[in-house]
Order: sequence, then C-alpha cells, then structure tokens
Amino acid sequence: MKTIFLQKKFLALKFLIVALMSCTALLNANASNIAILDLEKIIKDSKAMRDIQNKVNKKQDEYQKEVSKKQNDLETEQKTIEAKKSVLSKDGFEKEVQKFEKKVDDLKTYVDRKQNSLKKASMESMSKVNEIIKEIIGEISKEKNYEVIIPASQTVFFEDSLDISEEVLKKLDKKITKVDVKFE
Repeated sequence: MKTIFLQKKFLALKFLIVALMSCTALLNANASNIAILDLEKIIKDSKAMRDIQNKVNKKQDEYQKEVSKKQNDLETEQKTIEAKKSVLSKDGFEKEVQKFEKKVDDLKTYVDRKQNSLKKASMESMSKVNEIIKEIIGEISKEKNYEVIIPASQTVFFEDSLDISEEVLKKLDKKITKVDVKFE
C-alpha cells in the first residue's frame, strides 16, 4: 500500500517537473518577443532633452532677472509712497496705494504668464522629441519582431539583454540633438 502511494507521489512529481519545464520553454520562446524600455533614462540622458532643459533654464534665468528688477522697483516705490503718507491727504494716499497694488497685481500676472510660457514651451518641445522616440521604438520593434515593449518602471526584474534603452538612446541622439524651443 505504501509503495502505491509513493509511486503516485513520484508520478505526480514527474508530471509537475514536465509541466514546469514546458512553462519555462514557453516563456523562453516568448521572451525573445519582449523588450524593456527605461523611458526615464532616455529622457534624462538624451542630448535633445538636455538641450531643451538648458534652453528652458536659460530663459527662466532671464525671466527671474526681469522679475527681480521689477520687484526691486516696486519695493522702492512702496517706500516712497510710505514716506508720502504724512504729506498726502488720506484720499491722495489711498489713490497712490491703489496704483501701487495694481502694479503688484500686474507683476503677479506677468510672472504667471512667464511661468506658463516656460511650461508650454518645454512641453511642446518635449512632445516633439517624444514623437521621435515613438518612431524609433516602432522601427526597432518591427526590425526585431517585438510583440511587447514594457516600461522598465513597470517591472520588478528583467534580464539586461531585454533592455533596449541604450539602443533607443543612441538612435535618438543620432536623429536629433537640438530642439527649437519657442517661448511666447
């Protein structure tokens, strides 16, 4: 009785081993149709994206200098208005304060407009690069018959041989290194 039980366990173990080997073979066969792509690395390391970031940073510095000058001018004007408080009538002083507050509001609007300009220019430029990245990914997937390309950020583990990020990055850097960034 005990030998029949052991034979059944042994047979079940054989079946399990064969099933596992079949699954492994199936996974290995399909693994050649899968690739992994680290988009964050491509965005961080590509010449085109670095060019965009440099141009946006430069424009941001220009805007910051303009805003700082306008802030300094407003601070000087505020001190002048405060100094006139004792000389001006109450109504005259309030008119001066209202004009000043309008200038402060105008500066806030100006800053918001410039920030939006930076964001819009950056996004539009990055969008152009993203389109080229998509084209490159499409070309590589056709060339190598990939059925699935998975973002590296969505994986827990993968073999380095599945990672096509370097290949995409090299092709991207060959296609485009500089991007026209249009600010409003």
